[in-house]
Amino acid sequence: MMQYPYSRPYLNDDDISEVTSVLQGQFLTQGPVVVRLEDALQNLFAVRHAIICNSGTAALHMAYDGLRLGPNAGLITSAVTFLATANAARMCNAPVGFADVDPVTGNVTLATIKAAVEAASFEVRAIAIVHLGGRPCEMIAISAYAKSIGAYLVEDACHAPLAEYTDAAGAAFSVGSCAHSDAATMSFHAIKHITAGEGGVLLTNSDALAKQARLLRSHGMVRDPSELKNQDDAGAPWYYEMHELGYNYRLSEVNCALALNQVSRLAKNNRRRREIAALYHQHLGGMEFMKLPEIISPENGSHAWHLFAPRFDFDRIGKPRKQVMAELAELGVGTQVHYIPLYRQPYYRQDFSTGMFDGSETYYKSTLSLPMYYGLTDEDIETISAFVRSVIDG
Repeated sequence: MMQYPYSRPYLNDDDISEVTSVLQGQFLTQGPVVVRLEDALQNLFAVRHAIICNSGTAALHMAYDGLRLGPNAGLITSAVTFLATANAARMCNAPVGFADVDPVTGNVTLATIKAAVEAASFEVRAIAIVHLGGRPCEMIAISAYAKSIGAYLVEDACHAPLAEYTDAAGAAFSVGSCAHSDAATMSFHAIKHITAGEGGVLLTNSDALAKQARLLRSHGMVRDPSELKNQDDAGAPWYYEMHELGYNYRLSEVNCALALNQVSRLAKNNRRRREIAALYHQHLGGMEFMKLPEIISPENGSHAWHLFAPRFDFDRIGKPRKQVMAELAELGVGTQVHYIPLYRQPYYRQDFSTGMFDGSETYYKSTLSLPMYYGLTDEDIETISAFVRSVIDG
């Protein structure tokens, strides 16, 4: 077992007790805990709707499907993200284009989004930005641009719950509030800020999108008597209708119970992650062949620090990345690469080439994520940093 994995969930006895209560209760699925979790998330993010589902991928799919992506209505998203951000659009049979990223932050920029839209050979129905590692993108500028071209804006916010960005007047906005987007999606995977083991949520202030997402979540079924087409059986307790093709994207009561109490601890979780990032800067700052991710000044917002991913000059270190990872693993330090650019994947490679994405190539070839999670102590960060120094300097 790795002593310092690159990520680990933050659970306590209250979470276990909540799960036990569900297991001893009446409902294992489609019960009251789903509603409690949705209400808690709506309150946390100050957003009108939270639609719980069984994965972050499902949340993206519901968002894209609900916004009617399809063969003639495509998506532009980041070249550096997990597969699901783009794949969920392909699940709608929609074309996908990739925007390059800033080689320092790994985030898309207004300039790279514009370039991707202008290069697209299809109608751009939606833009999906990724707050990579927990650092918010240029939300104000990108949101204004999306509106100017008539495109929806979706935030893949899996890394950045409650991160903040600011406008020109200094007003702060939380990622998840959908203040400048049509929807935000999050994952409750085991290593995310809030975990249900597996799970996800679609956040939106749009009543229409929320209604459509709830329909898609459960087979396209309708039970509300006022919406049934066959009014002869309306109100019968057994009667339902399928109004369009939907999916089984429901999340169980057990999973929701695991996540429920973590919602109230998210701000505390994020504060500790910011402390850990500052400690890494204290112990690893000034190293010649490694650049640390920037700490956002409070007047410009806040970072959620899902990842702490320095950029390494492996050529000057004299060791390939896989060797550095192996040597750190021998010392008990887990690392990971986030992410292999999507245009490098065999599925997408036929339509794109690495020469189109200089920023993404630079970022990908240098990035390496170090351990980042709530349970790390100050002493752990000092030890991990010493191991990193020994591997890099050795």
